[in-house]
Amino acid sequence: MPGRSSVRLAAVHKTVLVFLFLVPFCAASDHWDYEESHDQARDFVAGGMLHVRLSVGDVRITRGDSNNISLHYTVKSRRETQLKEAHVDFEVRGSEARIEFHAPSGGNTQFDVELEVPQNTNLDVHEKVGDLTVASITGDKDLELGVGDIRVVVGRADYHLVRASTSIGDVNGDGYGETSGWLGKTLKYRGEGKYELRAHVGVGDITLEGK
Repeated sequence: MPGRSSVRLAAVHKTVLVFLFLVPFCAASDHWDYEESHDQARDFVAGGMLHVRLSVGDVRITRGDSNNISLHYTVKSRRETQLKEAHVDFEVRGSEARIEFHAPSGGNTQFDVELEVPQNTNLDVHEKVGDLTVASITGDKDLELGVGDIRVVVGRADYHLVRASTSIGDVNGDGYGETSGWLGKTLKYRGEGKYELRAHVGVGDITLEGK
């Protein structure tokens, strides 16, 4: 069994690696020289599945007033050429929708995203760096974030399983029971609802707020 000094060294090593990973993104976000905003909308069905993929940026998903997906996003970049190269693939096939945000590599471009979806929508969101907020959406949720914070406004009565974890960071879920872990935290909750919520952050915090 490793001693305390070995555990501390492993924690320091992981923290250093995270810092080195974040340096280019932090530097890029100091100043944006170019910005463009866009709006798109697609018809969608309640109870469908929405897949979202994003490298760098902030995402907010909220309940809309109609059976469609409304997307508003702003591309920010330090270079005009990279701004023009950034693009979004938005596709709906039956009850499945996929939105993928593509930006040139190098950490000089990011997306700020606002999505409105039907109240009953299943979500599958994977993001590398940024913050993710999901508010007042009923359905299964699979949320994964490399670096940043996840905030979910949920009703405990909707879920039969909630599992939230971080590799480095806290999990805050008032009313969901105790968390376990040291450097990272894990929360497990079982209820009487029909949906599942799974959320994981590599480095950052997860907050579950009741509604």
